[in-house]
Amino acid sequence: MVERFRKAVQELCPEGPYVLAVSGGGDSVALAVLTKRAGLDAVIAHLDHGLRPESGEDAAFVRALARRLGYPVYIERVNVAAIARQKGENLEAVARALRYAFLARVAREAKAACILTAHSADDQAETVLFQLFTGTARALGIRKKRGRVARPLLVFRRKELRRFLLEEGFNWREDATNADLSRDRAYLRHEVLPRIEARFPGAVPALMRFAEVRQQEEDDLEALAKARLIADDRFFVPAVRTAPLLYAPAMLRRRALRRFLEATGLRPEARLVEALETALGEKRQSLPGGYLTRGYAGALFLIPPDPKPPPLPRGLSPCAYQKDLRLKTGGRLDDLFRAHGVPPELRPYWPLACEAGRVVYAAGFYPEPPELRWMRRVLALARAAGRRGEVPIAALVVQNGEILAEATNAVEKKGDPTAHAELLAIQAALARSGEKRLFGATLVVNLEPCPMCYGALMEAGVKTLVWGTENLKAGAFSVHALPAKGLALRPGRLAGAGAKLLSGFFARLRSEGCRSG
Repeated sequence: MVERFRKAVQELCPEGPYVLAVSGGGDSVALAVLTKRAGLDAVIAHLDHGLRPESGEDAAFVRALARRLGYPVYIERVNVAAIARQKGENLEAVARALRYAFLARVAREAKAACILTAHSADDQAETVLFQLFTGTARALGIRKKRGRVARPLLVFRRKELRRFLLEEGFNWREDATNADLSRDRAYLRHEVLPRIEARFPGAVPALMRFAEVRQQEEDDLEALAKARLIADDRFFVPAVRTAPLLYAPAMLRRRALRRFLEATGLRPEARLVEALETALGEKRQSLPGGYLTRGYAGALFLIPPDPKPPPLPRGLSPCAYQKDLRLKTGGRLDDLFRAHGVPPELRPYWPLACEAGRVVYAAGFYPEPPELRWMRRVLALARAAGRRGEVPIAALVVQNGEILAEATNAVEKKGDPTAHAELLAIQAALARSGEKRLFGATLVVNLEPCPMCYGALMEAGVKTLVWGTENLKAGAFSVHALPAKGLALRPGRLAGAGAKLLSGFFARLRSEGCRSG
């Protein structure tokens, strides 16, 4: 058992010292004894939750165990019940949060590489059953390792650990609540799992294998879902592009939306995921806590009740949003907001500066930052290419703040289906620079690149990709969900103008085709 334990620890966390989470129960005492027998450097940590009259005796038992094993011990007491009442939260959830926060503090103080907890194979089986019966739909069980927390005892049955302790001459404490059948865990442990094992003797190993397979599948599915969340960084509230979500399989879309909710601190409940799916169709939805979600101009927004805009640059005088505000250089502020996809709900919070009643600054959009000026240049080049009969797509490469090369689609001119604007711009930039890589460069294009051009971007070492409109036919990210792999994505720049240019071009082609027909 010692060798099996040592191997399990080395696979999960090869470098010590370790923090041992010891409650005084049989599994945690076995964890401490096995660690000592394996010759590993460790400290023992025990948090007294103050939930049972005998909890002080548990703490004294753990202190004596640490002394016998020769391990330093950290013991603290907290009134979990009082804290849960004060917060109005679930008692078990609060106890768990406090316990892991305590273990993390001990790990920092002891300079420990890992925290080892005493979850066994039986705990794994019970957890899988609990998750299945309570409808979590995932049933992942307990992870062998998450962050710095490792669980090397998942390879052992509970009865093995008890037998080991008796052979080694150690006893343990029994928590009476573990036998309380009114508790779901105790009911599964004493009533359900024994009956399942009596009928199906290999049930616990089978449930463990099920959890391992589900965890592996979960990791792969999470990676696929993550690729569907392309942040739109123009806004100071959480926002992602809608096209990658709309073109995803339903299962991946919902998974991605759960991640989006979790990233903002909201619980990924089914009803909230459903609200976000509805909002993708540009229907405004209200969420708990005063949050609002809506799709607008190609992006899905999660707007909190009190958005926190960035501060104005020094020296500018702030002004409040009004619908009739105009820009210093002419034009309406609301037209500027529409052009850049700012939803109406966010406009009153936008950082604005005015002089003599005219807007002189709108964060991110006015005066135009370089990437918007580059996109306007791209749109002008694309428009000219459309007049020559090419699909109106253009690209330029920027390095060190200067345009290094630019190109338009040349598929018709060259009779070459690979003569895309991005490829030609990259080739021209490489020729001009005399290098075989464009490290640190930015590529700006009015239509999201296809997988072929994505490959060229990655091979050329381009750092940042700026695009306007999503490519709903062959987009590398929206349709094919390819990983960015270090490529910074900045989508949605002048997307409305770009979409209008492309739709107008193809409308003319259809019209001319009908006339000639």
